[in-house]
Amino acid sequence: MKCSASLTVQYDSVFSPFPAKRWKEGMSWIKSSGFDAVEIILSDPKLLPTDEIQNLLLQLDLAVSTLSTGQAAGLEDLSLMSPSRDVRVHTVERLKEDIDFSVELGRPHVTIGLIRGKGGRLSFEDEYALLCRSLYEVANYAHKQSVVLNLEPINRYECLHLNKSSAVIQCIEDIGSPENVGVLFDTFHSNIEDPDMVSTITMLSGRISHVHIADSNRRLPGEGHIDFHVLKEQLEKINYAGYVSLEVLNDPSAEHIVEYAAEKLFTIFR
Repeated sequence: MKCSASLTVQYDSVFSPFPAKRWKEGMSWIKSSGFDAVEIILSDPKLLPTDEIQNLLLQLDLAVSTLSTGQAAGLEDLSLMSPSRDVRVHTVERLKEDIDFSVELGRPHVTIGLIRGKGGRLSFEDEYALLCRSLYEVANYAHKQSVVLNLEPINRYECLHLNKSSAVIQCIEDIGSPENVGVLFDTFHSNIEDPDMVSTITMLSGRISHVHIADSNRRLPGEGHIDFHVLKEQLEKINYAGYVSLEVLNDPSAEHIVEYAAEKLFTIFR
């Protein structure tokens, strides 16, 4: 398994130990710390200094594991299940732009997490139907561009749809089981929603496209109560060979993450 860490390149994020204006320093830290790749947090790829990002990645010999798109939901209220057709169309178009940006960067995966919407404005059934319709269009576009999508289960306290890993599998099947859509297994969310994380990994065999690592309190691994050694063994049993990527809060501080992130992750996954 390869190791990655989250970094924002546009707007400040609680999951990035460096503010957006210091993204170059952040990438250098990721490389010097021994990570294999950066997970890029972004909102609008059209506003990014694409050439600068590409040049620094090349200079550092650093890969991009995935593009995290959730900022667009928080900052711009984008949603694939919005009651507003205009918002849904805008969100689909934004994800297509993210997919195009992925192509420019060598086709890292594109994550669909909170950008799907939090839900609660229409009936559950109507929102789910809108979500599936939007996802189908995005997945079809990504397939044409040879880009993999990570569909992320997110716990019930943050959104109303696709909380459990099994719900994400059902959603993928409901949009026709496109081969380029996988499940993002997030240890923080799974710890809340799935009955047993080890059996969930087994159930997801062959369908996990990305892994987010955060302990039960969304801190670095080893600072909560999740047994990551057991999870690593199970990921190895299903022959998962993708990225495990840190997505933790800057708790107790960004400086703490910068100092200990690599040590905490590599102790388990290397």
